[in-house]
Amino acid sequence: MIHKAGENDKVFSALSDSTRRKIIELLHQGDASILELSGSFTMSFQALSKHIKILENAGILTKKKHGKFVICSLKQNALKKSLEWISYYSNFWNDSFNKLDDLLQQQKDD
Repeated sequence: MIHKAGENDKVFSALSDSTRRKIIELLHQGDASILELSGSFTMSFQALSKHIKILENAGILTKKKHGKFVICSLKQNALKKSLEWISYYSNFWNDSFNKLDDLLQQQKDD
């Protein structure tokens, strides 16, 4: 599996922060305004907006103006390529460990 350098960098960088992961968890339950999201955090509205901007730039969520509110939504399949990358290497390591286990079992039996 070959990816262009940096293809997943924005996603992995965005996911590296616990606040942004919490925002994703909250939006997984449904769309929410930034004001609604702010009730789950002890940070300023401006700080939360910066986290949301990072998630938006990574392609994980979208913002839409609805009256005087900004509504955030998770983008469907936004993490798909990153999950495929993780899955590929997870399978590689699982296969390697299974082969090692088979080899060790074979040596034990001999």
